[in-house]
Amino acid sequence: EPLMPISPHHEWLTRKEVADHFQVTPRTISRWAATNPAIRVTRINRTIRIHRSILDADQASQTREAA
Repeated sequence: EPLMPISPHHEWLTRKEVADHFQVTPRTISRWAATNPAIRVTRINRTIRIHRSILDADQASQTREAA
């Protein structure tokens, strides 16, 4: 199934949105967040959210690799 693009206007993303981007499970995203202090995490209501800067950093590294 095609991945839904993530709006650049959403600053905080769900674990599933981040997992879909990296093609891993939401549990993997939880592990990354627990072991990497550079990943910004917050809780909105009872939902864990990951800051979109992790996607921006990934896209920047892909751009550098392609050049």
